[in-house]
Amino acid sequence: MLTLSKSVCAAAALAVACAYAGAAIAQPSPKAYPAKAVKIVIPLGPGNSLEIATRLVAEKLSSALGQPFVIEAQPGAAGQIGTERVARSPADGYTLLAANDGIITMLPNLQKHVPFDPIRDFSPIAQMIGIPFVLIAHPSVQARTAQELVQLAKARPDKLEYSSGGSGSAQQLAMELFMSLTGTHFLHVPYKGAPQAAMDVVSGQIPVAMAGVPIVVSLIKQGRLLALGIASDKRLPLLAEVPTLAEQGIPFKFSTWGGLFAPSGTPVEIIRKLNHETLVALNSADVRARMAEFGFEVYGNSSEEFSDVVKADFAKMARLIRQAGIEPQ
Repeated sequence: MLTLSKSVCAAAALAVACAYAGAAIAQPSPKAYPAKAVKIVIPLGPGNSLEIATRLVAEKLSSALGQPFVIEAQPGAAGQIGTERVARSPADGYTLLAANDGIITMLPNLQKHVPFDPIRDFSPIAQMIGIPFVLIAHPSVQARTAQELVQLAKARPDKLEYSSGGSGSAQQLAMELFMSLTGTHFLHVPYKGAPQAAMDVVSGQIPVAMAGVPIVVSLIKQGRLLALGIASDKRLPLLAEVPTLAEQGIPFKFSTWGGLFAPSGTPVEIIRKLNHETLVALNSADVRARMAEFGFEVYGNSSEEFSDVVKADFAKMARLIRQAGIEPQ
């Protein structure tokens, strides 16, 4: 039988202790978090609705937690590039994702191959905002209501174009569902982001689009865009004169949400800290006032509730896309 000396046992015990200590040092300390700047990756082009809202929240997080929360835009492939980057980042709380449900629940159902799993690869932190959609048109379009646009499209099948923020984007899905409901067909022109898609409607390059209210509300008020109908169950205070699509006999509702995520495996204490401070930010009077100016609906829920929302909406989108006969590309 092999007998170890006391000195060998002591050395082994010391080595084990050091290994545990090293592992402990390697893990981020939730109490000390954050100890350095935190990146929030937005996988969309500049000027999008999600960026507007995330900047308002990030300013509050920076003040509350004593470290900069820095916004980094990384657009491309309808959001896939930036989203994959965060999914592959260390789960230490220093690289976060601000994403909408267009990326998290719609894109994976519209594309056959995406480089991330929205359920497996992310830990939801908080659902921040809701983004109502509006059907917009260039003033030269011979339609002043949604129903007039439907009749125009039926009289000119496959002649009218619509823009979107890219293949698999929320704008594309909204318009595809609208076409399925109304029996119309518009030609899809994808762009590299929702702001660019909206601006080409402003220029008259593209006649119509579905767009998130925050990025087009000022253009509508300036008369540079026509608002043909709100895709909500009630009118919006910012655009009280614009009827809902339902009021016009088109029972169509569509909105998106935006939220914060961390890579899967991020310590739960960090998730809870970020959730708490995000909710504090969303409930502050100045942030709520600014959100209202842009037409956002302010949400805010626990990370567990947000996780349930993501799973439910993923399944719901799969069902809607299937029912509309939209084939994944």
